[in-house]
Amino acid sequence: MTNISNPAISVEALGVAYGDHPVIENISMKFPKNQITALIGASGSGKSTLLRSLNRMNDGLATVTGKIHFHDVDINQPKVNIYRVRQQIGMVFQQPTPFPLSIFDNVVYGLRLAGVKDRKVLTERAETSLKQAALWGEVKDSLKKSALALSGGQQQRLCIARTLAVEPEIILMDEPTSALDPVSTTQIEDTLVHLKERFTIIMVTHNMQQASRSADWTAFLHQGELIEYNQTADIFLNPQKKQTADYLSGKFG
Repeated sequence: MTNISNPAISVEALGVAYGDHPVIENISMKFPKNQITALIGASGSGKSTLLRSLNRMNDGLATVTGKIHFHDVDINQPKVNIYRVRQQIGMVFQQPTPFPLSIFDNVVYGLRLAGVKDRKVLTERAETSLKQAALWGEVKDSLKKSALALSGGQQQRLCIARTLAVEPEIILMDEPTSALDPVSTTQIEDTLVHLKERFTIIMVTHNMQQASRSADWTAFLHQGELIEYNQTADIFLNPQKKQTADYLSGKFG
């Protein structure tokens, strides 16, 4: 099993059920700081459910049991401020989700929601976030234009910038490139490698090549269970479990 001494976030005996149907059961794992962790597995294996649990996106939709440790607090407790959690643990979805606003207003949306009104702060944070998301050079002269006029790849990088603007510690990504063309996918992957210098990234992907290219750590899930979790090179080159080897070789999934 993995030896991660100072994780950014960890789960202990985590279970999620929709009604009487358990989707993940008894998962315990630690996610390393300033690294990219990929969650892989066939459809229905529980990857996205696990990911969404990490910032309580399953609240109201499912019963979540077990503990989610973040800064020595179990954020799965009802008393925890869920909005504060989601500021610190941001989410980027599969489909780009820009708001029907200007590029600038999209990026600073979360800041304004948090009560930031200082125009200088908003402007500086917008520029920084767009640079971190590798989009500044393409949009710096059109910040007042609608975000909906951007290409799909640009929209996804805008959504990454919007997430970065509130300065989270962790970024969750649910198949962030599955709706994009190969060029845009490469741009996003390149961006992620730079982002991990400042952020911890946890990503669900169906793309085995993407996991092997981008992730430092890879976890393989199957039918709601964590089968194997290790550094990416070990998972792909020397899997310890037959189920892992079978999945990677295309025997199922």
